[in-house]
Amino acid sequence: MEGRPRTAFDYELYESVLDSSQCQMEMRVLASNPVVFARFLDAGLRIPRDIFSGSTTDYGNYWNCLAINELVEETPIEGKYCFVRIPVEQELYLPFNLSSSDVVRYTPSSFDSFVSGPQSFAVNRGAARSGSNSPIASLEYRFGVCIPKPCTTHDWISNILFNVSIFGFEFQEEFCRLPNDKPFVAADYVAITIFSFIGLITILSTGYDLHHTHILKRDPRQANIFLRMFSVYTNSRRLLTFSKNPNALDCMDGIRTISMMWVVIGHTYSAFNFQQNLIESLRWLTSAKAIWISTGLFTVDSFFMMAGLLLVYTSIGKMTGMILLRKLPSFYINRLLRMFPLLAALVLLEASVFHRVGDGPYWMTVASNTDKCRTFWWSTLLHIQNYLNPNDNCIQHSWYIAIDIQLHIISPLVLFWVLDKDNKRSAWTALTIGILVVLAGSTVVNFLLNMPSTNMTLSRLDEQASYMSNFYMNTLTRASPFFIGMFYGYILALWKGKEVRINKFVVALGWLLALTLIGLCFYMSFVIMELTWDNQIGDNLFNSYMRAAWAMGVGWIILACVKGYGGPINWFLSLDMWKLPARISFAMYLCHYPIQFVVTGMELTPTYFRVDAKFFEFLAVITLTFIVAYVMTVTIDAPFSVLTKILMGGGVPKRPRPKPQAEVIENGKEEHINGGTPINGVGVTANTVLPKRPKSKPQAEVIENGKEEHINGGTPINGVGGESAKTKF
Repeated sequence: MEGRPRTAFDYELYESVLDSSQCQMEMRVLASNPVVFARFLDAGLRIPRDIFSGSTTDYGNYWNCLAINELVEETPIEGKYCFVRIPVEQELYLPFNLSSSDVVRYTPSSFDSFVSGPQSFAVNRGAARSGSNSPIASLEYRFGVCIPKPCTTHDWISNILFNVSIFGFEFQEEFCRLPNDKPFVAADYVAITIFSFIGLITILSTGYDLHHTHILKRDPRQANIFLRMFSVYTNSRRLLTFSKNPNALDCMDGIRTISMMWVVIGHTYSAFNFQQNLIESLRWLTSAKAIWISTGLFTVDSFFMMAGLLLVYTSIGKMTGMILLRKLPSFYINRLLRMFPLLAALVLLEASVFHRVGDGPYWMTVASNTDKCRTFWWSTLLHIQNYLNPNDNCIQHSWYIAIDIQLHIISPLVLFWVLDKDNKRSAWTALTIGILVVLAGSTVVNFLLNMPSTNMTLSRLDEQASYMSNFYMNTLTRASPFFIGMFYGYILALWKGKEVRINKFVVALGWLLALTLIGLCFYMSFVIMELTWDNQIGDNLFNSYMRAAWAMGVGWIILACVKGYGGPINWFLSLDMWKLPARISFAMYLCHYPIQFVVTGMELTPTYFRVDAKFFEFLAVITLTFIVAYVMTVTIDAPFSVLTKILMGGGVPKRPRPKPQAEVIENGKEEHINGGTPINGVGVTANTVLPKRPKSKPQAEVIENGKEEHINGGTPINGVGGESAKTKF
């Protein structure tokens, strides 16, 4: 049971129930009671369905097995569910010499007399032996078996069949499960305490807010900011308020939301424990029909690009390079604090709650994630897990957040020169050098290590761990989209508030190049997935430049849309329907994968792959993810966002005095008529003469909605969550 989760299950319980003599007695009792014995057989070992379609696994019946609790001949007999692995490639020995003319009878006790000269043969199942690296060497059948609690799988199989070990037949017990085998540990008590406390103060804060606003009918701005901080009512109103501003990058809401959905659907098509028709699913994955899934690997690069773009766009004009250096600790602390609340909440959920919300015959992926978070929670919160323990990530996809933080840590090396708007030559030089350095460094690494193009390259799955740690989670090899984003962010910052006229030929050429680069990414994603693909130079070039090409294409789309050259694409990407999911995209990114692991872990049979069925599964997962992310944003992210602003801003903002003149309720804020009571809670009197609304101001504004703070009611400040546009450094 090598590699098993160390803390997720009670392994002392498994060891304590083992009793060889008790096992033998219970099996003798079962031999005289065929009905109960049949229940064990019915819940256990059977041949996988659709073997010729690539199915190698049968779960048995997990719940029926654990439900066995019978009193037979005054002997209590309980079921235990175990999972065994049987290598397809076996070296079997005949315990007698075929050249002998005598018929040799054997028993387990006489096996030693035959060991001196056994004749061996290999079972290859249609493929020649080719060493440990051959596909057949790693192929295994997996079976769920139901056995009496005091027995081992070897005891059970040897007694109901025969002593298979005398033939050299090998199998391995992967794990066993018993009822109530998830012990409470410190992480569970911490989770109960913290989430109960958050739930309590959320209820109290919401009650105070509603009482202040709707019962006492007072100005919401006069409420105590600390007592109202966790109010679901106020935080939801802020989250659902969409204001217009000419400097908002509205099209990025659509790009962010679509990218987030792309991540979820890509993980949906790849998140499974075992598949019943594996050959068919692999055939589809390597076909042109699956190009929209295989190209999804670039979506995270869209987030990196937007993070770099917004870092520059929101910083220019607010500080100089020297101010950045003086306030560098605040720059870093603010970034860390903006990420911390939701990330810490997910670590705690993964270490406790997700492990307890469900169960199933193959719960090992969830249990493994739980164990990793109980062990490596600290490296995740310190954002060093992609280097310290890349193969044991707490929250498997949290490497993105680590790289995002690391890129922001090194960004002042370029940002210092970019912030001086009067010295454009230095800015362009710094941006160009930054892009060239990361591209050159990434190219050197890729050509030295000669890795596959993706972690889905079927012919090189044995290199997946190396690829993930050396390329996929490596800040250097993933940095080019971030620095390209800084390049686009500088252009947009220079053009902020200006009407820019671009030659139609230049616009057409820009769109042609952008769509060509994006189309090339789609095409190459299909080519490298072909089973016949075998081009190491092509792999190295793909890893070195293709993500940069994608970032350049997406960056042009944003630039063109913001400056009025996006046409129907800008209209589509700027629709209001994208704004809410864009604002909670950081929480959606964090929680979607753990949710998928829980859903997969509860499956009772291997998945039968169908494209349409997977799409419906995606709709279910994205809906559940949206709900969970919204709740987390409102109850955790938004309150701590306000607290961070207070801490970083230097204190609690003063409450405004009631204004005597009539005001309009605007942007979700209750303004009062002549300092009195609003009509119907959120209205104005019919006879009140209202003053003119002020025009939108060009400076950056913030909607307090947690990570997804927006510029002038528009775009979040980074790829999937970010820092305040008004943050003081």
